[in-house]
Amino acid sequence: MKKITNSKIFSNYILVIISITIVLFFLSSFLITILNSEKIINNLKEKVPVVVFLKENITAIELIQFEKKLKIDEKVKSFNFINKDEAAENLSKNIGEDFLEFLGYNPLLDSFDIFFYSDYIDSFNVDEIVNTFKSEDFIDEVTYDAPLIFLINSNFEKLKKITLILGCLFMLISLILINNTIRLSLYSNRLNIKTMQLVGAKKSFIMRPIIKRQIFFAITASIISSLIIVFIVIYMSNNIFEININEILNSLIISFSTSLLFSLFISFISTTLITNKFLNSKIDKLY
Repeated sequence: MKKITNSKIFSNYILVIISITIVLFFLSSFLITILNSEKIINNLKEKVPVVVFLKENITAIELIQFEKKLKIDEKVKSFNFINKDEAAENLSKNIGEDFLEFLGYNPLLDSFDIFFYSDYIDSFNVDEIVNTFKSEDFIDEVTYDAPLIFLINSNFEKLKKITLILGCLFMLISLILINNTIRLSLYSNRLNIKTMQLVGAKKSFIMRPIIKRQIFFAITASIISSLIIVFIVIYMSNNIFEININEILNSLIISFSTSLLFSLFISFISTTLITNKFLNSKIDKLY
């Protein structure tokens, strides 16, 4: 009978740790997303190219000088030169057929895909950059995805407000879930808590080991959830898309620390209040 009881208690403890781990995992993930939202938006903006098409009669000197200008331009993050043959090959792959055989010639032009730092990616700055490029005699056309840039910039402030509201809501939900998890775990020990009080044990003596246990659960859950997130970030960085760990290291530390402190605070307050409720209740109300 004792083995069955111990096994049941151990199972309850495991369930508590798992429940808190899941809550902290989603809380930490959400905090990381919020803390890196601006970086995510900036990275998105920096992946929108301004495409400069060159005239066919451009000279080698003009091409070299233009490349030098791009290299020393503080607004330019990177650029790629795409010759007309490479552009034709890429277009043939995209449409699934060799259009050169049909046309008999290559109508495409040499071009540059130019990527700018996020500070310069808004409608006004990009238009100014485009006009500067168009003033060059050897440039045929300049294009960029204006609707996408407008969409990113116009919705950025809205996104920040929405994430702030969702963050507060998520914190409230996490608080309720952790509190309910602790309540359920302590409910199964309510009679033992009351029995200890009836035989003369002081409140501090009864509450101390219970609080220590719940704090241990909170720390364990926080460590497990943090490790899971680290493994996911490393996996995504190696297999899905590139993530610079150093760039998000501060946000990881902040989110993990916040989740740990949050879980410790809720565990301490909830355990204290719930245990006090059982101690102040009459024995017949606990059945």
